[in-house]
Amino acid sequence: MSQQNINLWFNIIFFLLGIFLVYRLPQRLPITVTILIMTMSLAIALGLDHTIGAPPIDLYDTNIEPWLTLTEILTWGMYPISGYLYIYLYDKFNVRGYFIPLFILCWSTFGTVFEELAKIFKVFVYKDWASRYSFLVYLFTQLLTTIVFNFLMKTYRKTVKDKKVFREY
Repeated sequence: MSQQNINLWFNIIFFLLGIFLVYRLPQRLPITVTILIMTMSLAIALGLDHTIGAPPIDLYDTNIEPWLTLTEILTWGMYPISGYLYIYLYDKFNVRGYFIPLFILCWSTFGTVFEELAKIFKVFVYKDWASRYSFLVYLFTQLLTTIVFNFLMKTYRKTVKDKKVFREY
């Protein structure tokens, strides 16, 4: 089997597995918050891929071909799924206080290990990049995602509360 086929199958399997998980999990979050978290996850990934992963910086490549392919789209599709699963588990386990840094650390480790697996299948081809950099990026993005999620939920709850008060009059 060629490297392109292995790469494509890796992306297809994990993309479909992620979609399956997202749709099988009971809905916990408001749809607006879900959409914003998934969009933010994709925007951060695309932003990095098109800045530090492209010339003139060019620290890594995603997938095998330099042009847009189905494989590339599937790779990008994994980021919103990952962001959603991160926030879903964060909310489900009601992570609070000192457990927040531990949760972020665990999820960042998971992301780095998954990226190492993806590297074996040539989803990522490092040039002047290393996994330790990815770990730091994951730490930052998970912290940012957590902050944004908490802000969104606070705003959502306030909006819902205000609507209920308004309806009572």
